[in-house]
Amino acid sequence: LLWEKAGELGLTPYEIVIVASLIEKEVSIAEERPLVAAVIYNRIKADMTLGIDATVRYAVGKWTEKLTEEDLKVDSPYNTRTVKGLPPTPIANPGVASLEAALEPAGVDYLYYVLEDTDGHHFFTASYDEFLEAKENQPDQ
Repeated sequence: LLWEKAGELGLTPYEIVIVASLIEKEVSIAEERPLVAAVIYNRIKADMTLGIDATVRYAVGKWTEKLTEEDLKVDSPYNTRTVKGLPPTPIANPGVASLEAALEPAGVDYLYYVLEDTDGHHFFTASYDEFLEAKENQPDQ
């Protein structure tokens, strides 16, 4: 099933595991996993960087501290803010729910998401202007 579904998405099974690892580290709300998967695939299709902070955290080794502007610019193949495409390897061991989301992304056109509250919920949008507005109102992480 993994091979078949991966092929339908134009990815290898290993790339599905990489995507699932990104979902695993980005999402704490189960219902948001397929939405984040959709954002990842939509951004790849649009030839955009993924912009996933969890990959920067992996690159700099900061899982709980606030990321600095310097961190966000780190020269690393794992920095999906500066390097297009997937990172070279998974950044975590994904669970079944993240693998399922990577194989069955939501059918939405979202390109952006931002933390919406301190409980881990995200705001999703296809509009860059809406993303910037939500980012202005983002709670401290």
